Amino acid sequence: MSKTVSKFALAASVVLAMAFTVSYADRGSSAFVGKWVTEDGSSAPSGLPDNLELFKDGTGIIEGMSISWKVVDKRFVISSSLKASAYNYEFFGKKFTLINDKGRKETYVTVAEAEAKKAKEAKAAREAIAQKAAKAVVQRGSFSDQRDGKTYKTVKIGSQTWMAENLNYDANSSKCYENKPENCAKYGRLYDWATAKSACSSGWHLPSKDEWQELVDFAGGDEVAGTLLKAKAGWAKTGNGTDQYGFSALPGGGGDSDGSFGYVGYLGGWWSATEDDSSYAYLRAMYNDVSGVGRNGYYKSNLLSVRCVQD
Repeated sequence: MSKTVSKFALAASVVLAMAFTVSYADRGSSAFVGKWVTEDGSSAPSGLPDNLELFKDGTGIIEGMSISWKVVDKRFVISSSLKASAYNYEFFGKKFTLINDKGRKETYVTVAEAEAKKAKEAKAAREAIAQKAAKAVVQRGSFSDQRDGKTYKTVKIGSQTWMAENLNYDANSSKCYENKPENCAKYGRLYDWATAKSACSSGWHLPSKDEWQELVDFAGGDEVAGTLLKAKAGWAKTGNGTDQYGFSALPGGGGDSDGSFGYVGYLGGWWSATEDDSSYAYLRAMYNDVSGVGRNGYYKSNLLSVRCVQD
């Protein structure tokens, strides 16, 4: 979700006052051969191509369309079966800028350069998240559910106070995974959506999808929060997390309305209080082999875990 990229030799550019460079008379147009993508990853302005793949024989592909190209009289010319366009250009080895006659410009970089930039940004983001997590003050507590006397660990994460365990209240229609009490003791009970909405103890409630998102955002966002929220043990294979905030998410699996169960050890799924449509409600999910936190609609009649958040 590898690409090969031609390597380009660096060459000095002679930039003219009109904002384009002299073409490479000694090397022809070979310096342009390869795959190029927009520098910021977005679509180019109107009148300019998005991504380019240029071949040595003067052909290429732009947005799935076959083209031919050449450098003529200090202009970069692209031709297709529909039209021909000529651009001023600037070329700096790993960057390539096209400028149309209306003055619009777009800068392209090699695929290798784009991937290196993306990796650098991702590394910086991970480091920032780790630094934030390391500085976080985890406020732990507990509360007793007056309905059955069970005591639950709690944790304050940001401005929210969450249960640090899955709910294990024996509400009507709730079930233990595979109907085994030992699974309730470890993972809590599984609930259909209608039951989950009213299953939390007084002073607590089933979180909305926005409340879930607040938690996930605090823990670094959809792509990385799972690692920081998952428990340090209990996940299959290499799926354990760092439990940086004391949330201690466990993979309690789920159940279908037909009575079957699946994915314990591999998946933790939790209801939100937010309805999607007449058949679906929103959930948040964590997986043993994914660092992030998933979100999507799920059949209301199926069974998932519940985490309550304080009113």
